[in-house]
Amino acid sequence: MCPQSGMQKRAAKMKTDLKLVAKYLGFGNKQPDERTRNDMENIAAQFEQAVTGKWTYGHYLLDHSIEGLIKLEGTAVVLEGKSINRTLKRCKEVYIMVCTLGAQGDLLIERNKMMSPTMGMIADACASAFVETIADSCQQEIESQLPAGAALTFRYAPGYGDLPLATNKTLLGELQSDKRIGVHLTDSMLMTPRKSIVAILGVLEEGISKGKNHRCGNKSCSECDLNDSCTARS
Repeated sequence: MCPQSGMQKRAAKMKTDLKLVAKYLGFGNKQPDERTRNDMENIAAQFEQAVTGKWTYGHYLLDHSIEGLIKLEGTAVVLEGKSINRTLKRCKEVYIMVCTLGAQGDLLIERNKMMSPTMGMIADACASAFVETIADSCQQEIESQLPAGAALTFRYAPGYGDLPLATNKTLLGELQSDKRIGVHLTDSMLMTPRKSIVAILGVLEEGISKGKNHRCGNKSCSECDLNDSCTARS
């Protein structure tokens, strides 16, 4: 099977997860005060009305022939690290995807930041939550193409566990994300537009459970060498 790729652009008529916004703002399990809640709802509505979510993805066979490394057949992509190896060890195929709010997302953050630092913080949190909604929609499209009984692993991104952040360079290059949806990578490995997501999703064949492990494949943070610095840890 040859690698396949696809691109989708959707007018994002989706809802922002306000619970996730509150989490990003540091409220944890507590409820935001009424004023903050109103600001969250108003700013979330700005993103829902003005932003068009974009995504692109590719489908590849995996090469596990070199111990400690996973290669995407027919590409320059190499996935290194114990954590990604644990996540994909039962997978023969993988999808990689990139999702973004586009330049309009960054613009809305800056506009709110000009109103006040607090409004800027809320806008940044709303944007982070909304791009996750876009990623959910992209994943649902991928899932619609899977064989009966197959499932996907957790969305795994460079920077989780011990998968190097620099892996984004080859992933974005393989998907030609700059030409397809306008997502670039700076010399300091930051994505532009800022609210963009790269993810790796292994394909689990029918009868193979993804279990209850963390996104990195570990059963708990305590067994990970990066438990103090991992960006995926809540």
